[in-house]
Amino acid sequence: MGRKRRRVIRRVRRTLPKFFRCPRCGSDSVRVIRKEEGESISYTVVCGACGLRMELSGEAVQRKEPIDVYNMFVDAFYRGDIK
Repeated sequence: MGRKRRRVIRRVRRTLPKFFRCPRCGSDSVRVIRKEEGESISYTVVCGACGLRMELSGEAVQRKEPIDVYNMFVDAFYRGDIK
C-alpha cells in the first residue's frame, strides 16, 4: 500500500492590467506610456477611443507605478482639469 499523494496547490499571482477604463467614454482603451529621458521620468495617459490625453512629469510622478498615474488622471478628469 502506498501513501495518498498530496495535491500541490499553486497560488496564481494577479498582475496589473495594461489597459484601463476611460472616465469619459467608458471603453477599456486607456494606456499609460512611460518615457525616460535621462534622470527624469514622464508619463502620457491616452484613451485610444475618444482621444482624452494628459501628460504628467516632474517630482510628483518620479516613483509612481502606472496604476498610480492612472488614478491621478481620473482624479484630474473628475475635478475638471481635463476636458
